[in-house]
Parts: sequence; C-alpha cells; structure tokens
Amino acid sequence: MSAGNDDLRTVVVGGGIMGVTIAFELARAGTEVTLFEAGTLAQGSTGKSGAIVRMHYSNPEVVRMAVHSREAYRRLPLLLGCDPVYTRCGWLFLVDEQQAETAFENAKMQVGEGVDLLEVDDLQEYVPGIDESDVAYALFEPESGYADPVAATVAYAQAARESGADVREHAPVEALVTQGDRVRGVRVAGDVHEADRVVLAAGAWSAALAAGIGLALPVEIYREQNVFFETDPEEPVRHTISSQIDAVYVRPASERGPATVLAGRGSPKEYQRADPDDFDESPDAAFERDVRERVTRRIPRLAGMRAAGGSVGLYTVTPDWHPLLGAVPGHEGLSLATGGSGHCFKLGPAIGELVAGELLGRRPGTVDIATFSLARFDEGRELRSTYGANRG
Repeated sequence: MSAGNDDLRTVVVGGGIMGVTIAFELARAGTEVTLFEAGTLAQGSTGKSGAIVRMHYSNPEVVRMAVHSREAYRRLPLLLGCDPVYTRCGWLFLVDEQQAETAFENAKMQVGEGVDLLEVDDLQEYVPGIDESDVAYALFEPESGYADPVAATVAYAQAARESGADVREHAPVEALVTQGDRVRGVRVAGDVHEADRVVLAAGAWSAALAAGIGLALPVEIYREQNVFFETDPEEPVRHTISSQIDAVYVRPASERGPATVLAGRGSPKEYQRADPDDFDESPDAAFERDVRERVTRRIPRLAGMRAAGGSVGLYTVTPDWHPLLGAVPGHEGLSLATGGSGHCFKLGPAIGELVAGELLGRRPGTVDIATFSLARFDEGRELRSTYGANRG
C-alpha cells in the first residue's frame, strides 16, 4: 500500500451503487470521504435497474467481478448488518441454434472461473408450459437471481456513514474544480469542497461534469424501460429468465407481490437517446405491448397477464458496453466509475473494491482495473461482447 493514501480526502460524486460501494470501501479503510448525491440514493439508473444477477458474460474479468459481487449481495446482512437484499431463484438462459456454440464456449469459460451452472435438458421442469420449439441450448445458474437495488444501495451508504463517511443527499455537484491539470474538488451550491481525489460516479450526468474540465467521455445516454405484470391466477415464473431468441428478460417481482413479474427488452433492439435532465419516465404503451407479446409467445400460459406499472431509467453506454473505471491520465486527482452500460448494478460491489483499491494503493484480487481504463479506447484494448451490446 502506498504510504499516506488512507489520509487523503476523497469526494465521490453520485449516490448510485458504484458511488456508495466506493465510499464504503474508502471509509472502512479510514479515509476521509464525502459523497454528494443530487437527489436521493439510488434515484437514477441504479434504482430503475431490473437488478438481475447473472454470471454469463463474454470476458473472464467480468465473470470474476459478477461472481464476487453476487457473493457480496448474498452475504450483505453479514457484511453490513442490513436486511437481506438478494433473492436466489436461479437464472435460465435460452439461445437459438445460431448462438448455441457461443453460449457453450462462454459456459466453459465460466466453469473455469468457478461458476456453478447446468446444461438444461428438460425445460418444462424449469418453466412449466414453455414453448421450447426453437430453443437449441439452455443454461441454468442455480445460485443466481435478482436483488433489491435501492435496499442494497441504502445499506452500503448507511455502512459508509457508520464508518465515518459524510453521505449527503439533495446536494447536486455543479462542477468539478481544477487547478492546472489537477482536479482539486467540486462545487456544490456555489461552495467549493476541496479534495485530494474526486471519483466521478454520476451515471448519466458524468459526461457533462467531465466536459466542464475538458474531458470527453465516450458515452451515449439511452432510455431503458421495465414493465411489471400481474399474472394471477397463473403462477409467475419461478426463475429469472433471459431469452436471446426473443430478446426479452423476465423475473419474479416479489417486491411487488406474489403473482407479479418484471420484464424488459434485451439486445438487439432500438435504443432511444435521452437527455438525463428531460426524458419521459413512464413506460411506452407500445413497449409494454411488445414485451408482453414476447414473454407470452415464449410462455403461453401467461397470456392473461396484465400490466401493473413500470419504470424508466438511463443507460450510460460506452463503445464496448463496459464501464470506465479508475484514474485518468492528464487529469490528476480524478477517477472514473461510470459508463455502466446496463451491467453495473450486478458488478457494483466488485467495482467499489477496484476503484477504492486503486486510490488506496491496493490491488484487489479480482481483476486489473486497467482493463476498464478510459485509455483502452486509444490503445486498442476494447473489450469484446460475444452476443453484442448489453448482453455482455
């Protein structure tokens, strides 16, 4: 560990899952840390996440982060003394003939990274009444499932406070403050809060704050929708399901009731660019119909399910659909934790350890944070996604 790093003052901008996990890791290491959140904790993309927790990714580094984070969510009551936030219901992945070999190869890589998974022969055992006519291959992760994104974020923030962090809600950061080529703090309500390091974890608002100091982040902001459906008198799905064939996902939504599911669209699909300060936060009727048709085509017994509200959040998407993490050459004192591209709630605890570890001069055992540096785009180190876009 680099001498004196624990004593440096840090400001974290953003109270989503990435911001609060970083603040927690720094605070419990004895660092002076202040987190500024413009609204309430998890108000942005984190709180609107479908919060599916799965391990099936294209890159070993991301699989390791997903495994580490799933274990953290599972053990959060032991780690933080909070109520449970994780529901282990299993994750089922359905692919067609064209993608079967890709899924098989990804599964082999996952097993090499210690993931428990099963190849599924009898789909009816997992999803009674499913139409399996065009399913060429199916995988099941028995330890995966979904989490409560707001409860998890609040729990990390509370634990950070208990470790000495100053976590401030309704405190929008107006600008990053620089001196020469060094970031020296942030401006909030006209006042400058000086810091030795600033972590930019402001999600869809990160690019505008970075642009204020002449740093262009390669991100696009997309509008992302989820819809809740009531299924009674039919039983809802028992497992979280992602169907590459139908470009749809669905999971139990126990937070809404015993006969409710959450559903949304996977890739490929049309992405809608959005202004984070001015976008429609209600699901579109056409989107609702489309998702319902995709789910019920695959699971006909749910044909009578009824829409029961939904949510609209934002994806902050990088060119390779992987996050921007860590120090930024040419902008001393600045670290990034943004560009989640729809993946980073499920990777949040690992990201917290990676970014905080770099600031503390430590090297967490999961991955090398340089894998996700902003510099990778100039250096030709973009990460690949075997399925494309947000399927990872």
